[in-house]
Amino acid sequence: EPNAHREPVAEPEPEPEHETYDIPEKADDELDDLSIFDLPVDASHKALKIVIFKFSRPHMRAFHFAWFSFFLAFFGWFAISPLLNTIAQSPNLGLDSKSARVNSNIIAVSGTIFLRIVIGPVCDRYGPRVAQSSLLIFGALPVGLVGLSQSYAAFCSFRFFIGFVGATFVVTQFWASSMFALPIVGAANAITAGWGNLGGGITNILMPQLFNMLTAFGLSDDQAWRTVMIFPSLGLLACGAALFFLADDCPDGNYAALIKAGSKPKTNPFVALRRAVLNWRVWILHLAYALCFGVELVMNGNLSSYFQDNFGLSQGTAGLIAGLFGLMNLFGRALGGLGSDFARRKHGMRGRLWSFFVFLFLEGVMLVVFSRMYSLAGAICLLLLFSFFTQMTQGATFGVVPYVDPVATGAVSGIVGAGGSVGAVCLNILFRSDDDHHSLLVLGLIVLGGSFSVCLLWWPKYGSMFLRPAVAEDEEEEEPGEEEEEPEGA
Repeated sequence: EPNAHREPVAEPEPEPEHETYDIPEKADDELDDLSIFDLPVDASHKALKIVIFKFSRPHMRAFHFAWFSFFLAFFGWFAISPLLNTIAQSPNLGLDSKSARVNSNIIAVSGTIFLRIVIGPVCDRYGPRVAQSSLLIFGALPVGLVGLSQSYAAFCSFRFFIGFVGATFVVTQFWASSMFALPIVGAANAITAGWGNLGGGITNILMPQLFNMLTAFGLSDDQAWRTVMIFPSLGLLACGAALFFLADDCPDGNYAALIKAGSKPKTNPFVALRRAVLNWRVWILHLAYALCFGVELVMNGNLSSYFQDNFGLSQGTAGLIAGLFGLMNLFGRALGGLGSDFARRKHGMRGRLWSFFVFLFLEGVMLVVFSRMYSLAGAICLLLLFSFFTQMTQGATFGVVPYVDPVATGAVSGIVGAGGSVGAVCLNILFRSDDDHHSLLVLGLIVLGGSFSVCLLWWPKYGSMFLRPAVAEDEEEEEPGEEEEEPEGA
């Protein structure tokens, strides 16, 4: 027969349950031994799944380095706060008055404002691995050296530079957004940031105990607080070095190698920053984040002293109770992100925005009630509820951030993240008053009023809390900002 010499045609293989992609040829030799991604991915190689107990490259290793590096940064950032009343007894530091201590807390959070704005475009240009490693290693120096302070000016200067490690939050959110796809990016951002924020609770619990251990070995109070700061400093150094060599910037490798190979164009960080600055939605999220993460920073800096001054507790006991606020990050922020993702599946962007508003409003309600608690048991119960909704609001905020402008995600994350520090600087001023209960009441009312700013968020493609989209959405949600042109120089 004429076609007898032809080879038989092989039957096509069945489609896999999850669409997966072979890793493209890597510019980074460290990933050459991988043939496929360990998790199901989308067309951009972003993971469609989070598997907590995996540490495989690139997705889950970046996930774990992102949250743990932020955890250590938060631990070092607020390591001084639970010891502040003891540090105030050291001679020559000028911390005798409450206003001096509050001012030092304001300085501690102000240092991160500028760096949070700058670090976002740095991530866009150089990648999150280089940015995070640099912040941790630099931040380890003032954390370890603050014990050398012999004056109020020196002490506050060290606290200002310690605040730089707070910018690791922006890198953490950028990193998670780079590794995980839109359907789960809210959860990925919320878990990494929430577990990182957990460092604020652990430092309130652990630092007084480490201080007590050093005094048990014979050190004076003055020697003990100066020495104990070495512990968080060493942790920052070790983590900064490890993630630089063991993690990846994005699913396809590291930015420097990809740019060199021609697989990724260079991004102009100033163009990306300008694009984010001119987007009005960024500033509404900046304000909203000031009212949730900014409030958390205020609490981390003041709660231990609040329980010591108003309930007569010891430094160690007050630190344990204050630590409960941060411990809610273990699941609170993650639930906020998961709730935002769930609301999107049910109601699209309108669902995300309504969940965002409800969480922020309830945070304000719980804070107002907490301010009226004069019994220790009641204060602890309301503290937990107040913290829970504060963390959920933070998770819901960064469920919305990836939709603002995906081609300038780092710059957007930086400006929104800086809102937390700006809020902390402004809201800490309330605690110069001797009446802490009144300060908390005013803070709660500010949060309640500010929650209505969420109602202003609107996109033609996604609509708002009350308005339907002006442009019909596809059945399957597209990448946000897909139709927007690339920024100049990107």
